[in-house]
Amino acid sequence: MTHLKLRFASHAFPFASVLLLGGTHVACSSVDVPSTGTGGSGAGTMLLPCDVGVVLEAHCQSCHGEKPSFGAPMPLVSYADLVAPAKSDPTKAVYELVSARIHDDAKPMPQAPNPRLDADATAILDAWLAAKAPAATESCANPTSTTATSGAGGSAPACTPDLKLHAEPWTMPKDTGDAYVCFGVDVTVAKKQQIIGIYPGIDNPTIVHHMLMFDMPKAVSPTPTLCDGGSMGGRLVAVWAPGGAGLDFPAEAGLPLEGTRHYMVQIHYSNLNHLEGEKDASGFDLCTTSELRANDADIVAFGGMTFTVPAQGKLDLTCDLLLPKGTADLHVFSGMPHMHRLGTGISATLLPTSGPQVDLGTRTPWDFDAQYWSANVATLKAGDTVRTRCQWENTTSTNVGFGPKTSDEMCFAFAAYWPKVDSLSNWELPALLAKCAKTQ
Repeated sequence: MTHLKLRFASHAFPFASVLLLGGTHVACSSVDVPSTGTGGSGAGTMLLPCDVGVVLEAHCQSCHGEKPSFGAPMPLVSYADLVAPAKSDPTKAVYELVSARIHDDAKPMPQAPNPRLDADATAILDAWLAAKAPAATESCANPTSTTATSGAGGSAPACTPDLKLHAEPWTMPKDTGDAYVCFGVDVTVAKKQQIIGIYPGIDNPTIVHHMLMFDMPKAVSPTPTLCDGGSMGGRLVAVWAPGGAGLDFPAEAGLPLEGTRHYMVQIHYSNLNHLEGEKDASGFDLCTTSELRANDADIVAFGGMTFTVPAQGKLDLTCDLLLPKGTADLHVFSGMPHMHRLGTGISATLLPTSGPQVDLGTRTPWDFDAQYWSANVATLKAGDTVRTRCQWENTTSTNVGFGPKTSDEMCFAFAAYWPKVDSLSNWELPALLAKCAKTQ
């Protein structure tokens, strides 16, 4: 089970995984480059046009700043950055691949959960890129930034974290482009508490790619150790990718914390620029309370667990779960679809016995490295049906079935809800009981 999407150089991004995420406003950049630089003409200083610079700083530079962050392979700050040869295809300039990615619906930039460029920002970049990125020769005077998207670290916590799931710093090998690292943190409380917020605690944004948090059946070593990127038998509790926020629980409920819990944090690192000596001690920061809320919250997985994606083939699967008579009302407050690398699309929909359908989480196209919780408020009642649709394309030479490793596949639509139902202590039960069939 696992992750989010940002596959850079060693993965499958056509633009060496360029991300356009939110940022803060800074002055438009200017830098001297040779007057014969690609895309420019004339003599003297060659600068980014002011309107182009404003769009890039508002939507790109939280990752593609002067020092790229979150695995981004290059800066997008100066004119020289945009006309440089692209790392993924040195026969093309960076600006040529930017042009493709802002219109790529399958792997767009900005990348989810950040919004796509609006019409005005798109028009500015389209016009400049279509003209083969001509340089400006005058500096910008008091430029006005467009509205920035949410920052790469997401919104600020709604509470003050008091429990931090972090480990000793781990050093990223210089010659390793990507790595998954896992560590465990045991939490013991003498008296029941509730978790009311889970947030990313990012230490070194230069190499952190995304993170996951699992509730494990047994303790995991607290020493950061290379792992294969799977769930290792745990229950997914939280995820984070650049641009994503934390998980806030509603006033009515909190995630119960009793006795000893074995948590595991899994971090995907990306060091495509082969920087030396990069260390990180990121993890998740939790808000807990001993003033118990009225209800315990819990997380379940809708979807399906019995399927095979054929080698060199596709599969489109629909799984329906009919909530049986006597089912207590489940108040869903957040949803998160989950697949692995072969997934192309996933959706979860509430089909109530009366009233309109409700989206419980849709990611079409699916983006493995951009998984995140999103608010999906709904009440599930007896007689309702939850329908999960999963689509895959298997480009490998072997069949791929359900499993916890990233080389396996999944079809889960996680739902955070209250009040906790004891009979759903097996969080996979809804997916186990669903009736699945190939979509016609």
